[in-house]
Amino acid sequence: MTAGRWEINAVDGADVRLRSGRVGLMSVEVSAPIASGLLHISAHEITLTLNLALDQLKTGNFLLQSAARSIVTRNKAHTLVYSGKGPLGETWSVSGVAQAGSIEVELDLTITPVASGASSMGEIEIVGSANMGTVHLPIPGMGTIDDFSFDVDAKLALQASSG
Repeated sequence: MTAGRWEINAVDGADVRLRSGRVGLMSVEVSAPIASGLLHISAHEITLTLNLALDQLKTGNFLLQSAARSIVTRNKAHTLVYSGKGPLGETWSVSGVAQAGSIEVELDLTITPVASGASSMGEIEIVGSANMGTVHLPIPGMGTIDDFSFDVDAKLALQASSG
C-alpha cells in the first residue's frame, strides 16, 4: 500500500451504523450520516478522522428516535468527532476517542480497503465495538442501562486528496 490521503465522502446509504446488544426486550440500532472525514496513510502509521452528523440520526422506531435525539440535544452532541491512529501493518487497526458534546468513548476500529473499479482505495469498510458503561435513556420502561455496548459498521467512499 502506498502512502496517501483520502477524503471520506458522504454517500447516500453509507451511514455509520451503531447497534447495541440486547437492552431489555429490544436492541437499539441507530445510523448517522458522515459529514466529513480523512484517511491518512504514511510509511508507518494510519490516521482516521470521522465527523458524524448526529443531529440527522435515524432509528427504526419513532420512540427510540425521539429518545436518541433527546440525548443528542441534552448533551449538545450534534456532531460526533472520531480521531484514531494505529501502526500500518497487514491488519489496519486504529484506536482513538469518539467525542460528541460531553460524551467521550474510546473506540477501536478495523479498516479494510475495498477495491472499486480501477481504484484499490475506492472504499473502506470500518468495524469496531465500544462500551459506554451506564446510559440513561428517556424511554418509559427502559430508563437506565448498566452496561451499554455497541458495534460500529460502515462502508465509506474515498476520494484521493491533494492536501
